[in-house]
Amino acid sequence: MAKTILDLEHEKAREFLLREESYNSVKFPPYIKFDSLIEKISAELNNNSQIYKKNAGNKNIYPSSYENVNYKLFTNKDGQYAWRLFQLIHPVLYVDLVHKITEKDNWSDIKSAFDRFNTNIVCASMPIVPPKESGTKEQILEWSKQVEQKSIELGLEYDYIFHTDIVDCYGAIYTHSIPWAIHTREVAKKERNDKCIGNAIDTALKGMNYGQTNGIPQGSVLMDFIAEMVLGYIDKYLSNCLDESMEYHIIRYRDDYRIFTNSKQDGDTIIRELSKILSEMGMRLNGEKTYHSNDIINSSIKEDKLHQIINNYQQQKDLKKQLLVIKNLSDNYPNSGSLEKALKKLDKDLGKKIKNKRFAKHAFFIIQESKIKKEFKENYSTLVSILVDIALKNPRIYPVFVSILSKIICDISDENKTKVIELILKKFKNKSNSEYLFLWLQRIAIVANIEREYIGKLFELVRMKHSDGHPIWNSKDWLHDDFYEIIKDNSIIDTGEIDNLSCVVENKEVNNFFY
Repeated sequence: MAKTILDLEHEKAREFLLREESYNSVKFPPYIKFDSLIEKISAELNNNSQIYKKNAGNKNIYPSSYENVNYKLFTNKDGQYAWRLFQLIHPVLYVDLVHKITEKDNWSDIKSAFDRFNTNIVCASMPIVPPKESGTKEQILEWSKQVEQKSIELGLEYDYIFHTDIVDCYGAIYTHSIPWAIHTREVAKKERNDKCIGNAIDTALKGMNYGQTNGIPQGSVLMDFIAEMVLGYIDKYLSNCLDESMEYHIIRYRDDYRIFTNSKQDGDTIIRELSKILSEMGMRLNGEKTYHSNDIINSSIKEDKLHQIINNYQQQKDLKKQLLVIKNLSDNYPNSGSLEKALKKLDKDLGKKIKNKRFAKHAFFIIQESKIKKEFKENYSTLVSILVDIALKNPRIYPVFVSILSKIICDISDENKTKVIELILKKFKNKSNSEYLFLWLQRIAIVANIEREYIGKLFELVRMKHSDGHPIWNSKDWLHDDFYEIIKDNSIIDTGEIDNLSCVVENKEVNNFFY
């Protein structure tokens, strides 16, 4: 079994949570970097724990009194009206919270809490600790092993599988429930100061969210871990409510539940009890995604994955037909993991075919390169049209969409390239919450010297190639001057990386995106 964050001692846990990929799990173009900034803040915190300004009465000025402390990135969820909110947590608040959580005694309290959660409800979503820069791959492999494969195996023991999940899980988490989970509700209500790490986490989260007690930021490994504290507490609560004689097995991956029973009645009972517990926590199950089946094998494999297995795009020889097969997958299973996987595989295949001749070891590769580039030049409008149609309805694939797009249009004339970009922007201009897409289209536009203005502070930061100052986080009124200067002096935009961008978006730039 893969190593999880709970297998680490406090010092290694701190090191893991301070990795750039732990701070931000949203895939950005390679010139947006946070590692240097996080490192500098952490070093300063080792010598100076005072992160807040003082008011005239020499009392701390807390960020909970200010809006937009975190940078909010709204992303379109379904190509229409649904949206998902990712947040780049204010880096000083993030690092400060990591330091507090990973103090020796605090880390011991947290690990002890998870020991209490151990039940016959299996958590398959504890953050994995992989080698650097392979976190997504390791997490996906672990999901396949602990969720999909295990679900199929359980078909030998059980007759029914129930699926359900929690509506807007991260947005619904009540921050006061975090100290309940770590210290028990009784202790948390007695000890209301920040000496208890649960209360310290609660206070930190309110500081990131304008004093609100509902919801935690989504978009970092740290918040995934904090969510597991609450969800593990719910697991324990649910386990205690169920009859010990009941035959069941539950696998939970974050807010997604798979419940195995030998009778429909037992499954209904578990769903009902879970729903009651969640209501007490201010959360609720998603009725539209709650269903059961007595076909455990097929129900264990996501429908989009079965569709992809049956309708493999690689059976088609030319790119247009391959894209049409993938479009069929997107029409039937929009925004699915299988769609993203198919496009990433196509992107990787295209990348291999168009590699520069100097890397080719055989004439076959040179022929392949020539053939695919000819197809791009002759059919780019058709290919781009199909690709854009897929992207319009599937926001999770924006990075790989841009990567494939870059390969198709790289060698066409500058005039045609500009026209293509303009047409794409026109298609997306009325789509709400498209800043994330524009950040990736900007990756192509930079190399093509296409200047356009879009809404979004992060986009503007890239466009201006800011060497100092970070207006994306609200800091000035509450952040101690020492830390404010670090924020100002350490850019998250790597101008050297921008200057070295190639026309083609490399597969490695997008292949570990996880939505």
